Amino acid sequence: MAQTVQEDYRKATEAPAHDWPKNRGKISLRERLGRRFVPTMAAMGVIFVIVLGGLYFFAVAASHESTDDAFIAANSVQVAPKISGRIEKVFVTDNQLVKQGDPLVQIDPRDYDAQLKQKQAALDSAKAEAASARAAVDQQIANVNSLQATLEQDKADQAASQAQADQTADDLRREQNLYNTHVVSIQDLMHGQVANRSAQANLESAKKKVSAAEAQVAEGEAQVRTYEAVVQYVLAQQEQNQASLESAQLNQSYTKVFAPTSGRVTRKSVQPGDYVQVGQALLALVPSDIYVTANFKENQLRLMRPDQPVEISVDALGGRKFKGHVDSIQMGSGAAFSLLPPENATGNYVKVVQRTPVKILFDKVPDVGLPLGPGESVVPTVKVQDFRYSGLDLMIVSAFTGLAILGVLWWGTRPPKKKNSA
Repeated sequence: MAQTVQEDYRKATEAPAHDWPKNRGKISLRERLGRRFVPTMAAMGVIFVIVLGGLYFFAVAASHESTDDAFIAANSVQVAPKISGRIEKVFVTDNQLVKQGDPLVQIDPRDYDAQLKQKQAALDSAKAEAASARAAVDQQIANVNSLQATLEQDKADQAASQAQADQTADDLRREQNLYNTHVVSIQDLMHGQVANRSAQANLESAKKKVSAAEAQVAEGEAQVRTYEAVVQYVLAQQEQNQASLESAQLNQSYTKVFAPTSGRVTRKSVQPGDYVQVGQALLALVPSDIYVTANFKENQLRLMRPDQPVEISVDALGGRKFKGHVDSIQMGSGAAFSLLPPENATGNYVKVVQRTPVKILFDKVPDVGLPLGPGESVVPTVKVQDFRYSGLDLMIVSAFTGLAILGVLWWGTRPPKKKNSA
C-alpha cells in the first residue's frame, strides 16, 4: 500500500506542470506539500500564536495594569516603656504571636511601690490637715454665732438703757418745772437729777458693750475667713497629693508592659537585666492586618481608581494568588516625598518615569500558616476596565487571520517548478 502511494506521488510530481491539477485530487495534503509540509504547519502555528497573543494583549493586557515593584506592608507598632528601670522579666520571644493585652515585659517595681506608699502617706496627711482646718472653721463659726448673740443682747440692753435715759430726762424736766413753780422740794429735784445721771451712765455703758461686741464679731468673722483660706490651701494640697498618688499609681502600673495590639513580635532588643529609659524601643509588633504598597508607573494610573479588583501574587508562597482591591492612590510620586526630593530646576534634565505608591488591601487576610510580613515581594494585577472588542477590531483580526492562513496554504500547495531536462 505504501509503495503504491509513493509511486502515485512520484508520478504526480514527475508529471508535467500542465497535468498538475489533474493529479491533485489523488494526493493528500501531506503528500501534496511534501518537504514543505513541516514549514507550512509551523508557519500556520506561528500565525495562530501571534493571533492568540494579539487577542490576549487586547483582552487582558489592555484592561489590566501590573507591576513587580510591590511589597507587603503593615502598620507596625513600636513598644516602648513609659518609665525607666531595670528589666526583671521578658515574657515573649522573637516572632511569637501575641494578643492585645498580653504581658510583654516586667520592669522592677520596687522603687515605684515605695513611691506609691510615700504619696499615699502624703495624701492621708493632707486629708487629716483638711479635716482639722474644717473643724477650726466650724469652731470659729460657732464662736462668731455666740458673739453675734451677745451683740444682739447688748443692743437690746442699749435700747432699754436708751429708753430709761429718755424717761429720766423727761422726769427731770418735769421735776424742774414743778420745782420752779414751788410744787416740789429741792430734794425731789435732786432725786430726779441723780436718776437721770444714772440712766445716762447706764446708756453709755450699754453703747460701749455694743461697740465691743461688734468688734469681737468682726474679729471672729475675719478669723473665719482666715480659717476658710487655710481650708482652701489644705484642700489644694490634698488635690495635689491626690494627683501625685494617681501619677504614682500609673507609674507603678507601667512597670508591666502589655501588648497594645495583636500581632507578631519582631525586632526584640531587650533582655532581663537591661536598664531601659522612657521611650526606648523594646520590640515591635506587626499586626495581621497587612496590605500591599505597589509603585505603579505614572502612565499606568490613567484608568486606575479606588475599589478596583486586584489579583495579588505572593512570591513567598510560590506565586499563590489572593483577591484584593485598590484602597487609595497617593497624591504625588514617591520621589516627591523622599528625604532628598529631586531638584529639576538646575542642570541638564533627564526625564525619568515616576512611580506613584498605590495602597492595596486584601479582601480577606491570608491564612496560609506562613506569616506574611512587611517587605515581602508581591506582583499585583489591577483590572482597570472591562475591555470589549469593537466590531472594527474583530473584522481586522478576522481578515488578518484569514489572509495569513490562505497565504500559507497557497504557498504550501503551489505546483512544483518544472525540472530542466539535462
